[in-house]
Amino acid sequence: MKRSTQRLLERRLRSLIRKEMISILQEDADAKNLDFEKFPLKLRDTAKVTGGKAGAAAIVQAGANDGDESDDVVQGKGDTVAVKALKPSQTSMDINKATAFAIAAILKNKPFPKGPGGDLAAIISSDNHIMDGHHRWIASGMVDPTSEVSGERIQFPAKQLIAALNMITVALTDRKKGKESTGDFSQFNEGGIKKTLQKFAEEGVWSADDDPEKVVAALKEFTGEDDKDAAIDAAAKKMAENIGQLKTEVPSDFPVREDMPVISPGEGHVKAAVDLLMQGKVDLNEPYGEAGVKEECRNSGDDVLLERWQRLSGLL
Repeated sequence: MKRSTQRLLERRLRSLIRKEMISILQEDADAKNLDFEKFPLKLRDTAKVTGGKAGAAAIVQAGANDGDESDDVVQGKGDTVAVKALKPSQTSMDINKATAFAIAAILKNKPFPKGPGGDLAAIISSDNHIMDGHHRWIASGMVDPTSEVSGERIQFPAKQLIAALNMITVALTDRKKGKESTGDFSQFNEGGIKKTLQKFAEEGVWSADDDPEKVVAALKEFTGEDDKDAAIDAAAKKMAENIGQLKTEVPSDFPVREDMPVISPGEGHVKAAVDLLMQGKVDLNEPYGEAGVKEECRNSGDDVLLERWQRLSGLL
């Protein structure tokens, strides 16, 4: 056999063995050991720690070059969940926007072509917190809390996922601040909803083609009432009762909306974030890539895998 052919076969064999070792030794990223100094919980702190887009971009790619190809992998897949089983990750909520979405869901207008529920185009944590799509979620709940929504389920708890997504936000957008707060869940009572519906019934709203009559028609359909005022009253009561079935409490240590990730599905951020996490590119756990890796972990990827293989087999 020619030496060149032998070297080629050796390389192929080494590659096959390496892939097999990776599959056997596959580990998921460890949320418990996420370093909140490296991955701050607040977006503005993430921007400070990384120095901006370039620094964050290095971290969301370093997991593939840290000598361990499996330690940063986060499992994920598409999932469908009942609206009332989900939880928000922020307290900020605009009642006008949410109620407009609710009207759209009743009328089966965009973004609810089949009524309440459907694709949130958002990421859902392992403990059922939604990372975005809050107004579509609560609007679906206002109309039918048993309706189902779909999203990208990431097997990481919300608190750690927020920190990881903040890093991805800075890497993708160079943002140093999230979106502005616009009110909270305390508005979503019968009186607050009724006031909003009365306004839409008089002035119209975008989700009903800016036509007040279509708003009233939607409320009559929703409640079964024939009278305009009766339909508004009944709709407000019914929507408030439906919201009462939702989980609206947010953990006190979660950041405010201005410090939350901004992962826009329209900009391709959701897909990019999911791919980065599932491919293990975000450098979530030690050993860290490049300057962040400890001296004792500065082995080649093959050496790390070989040592773990030997430990597993009892040779070490």
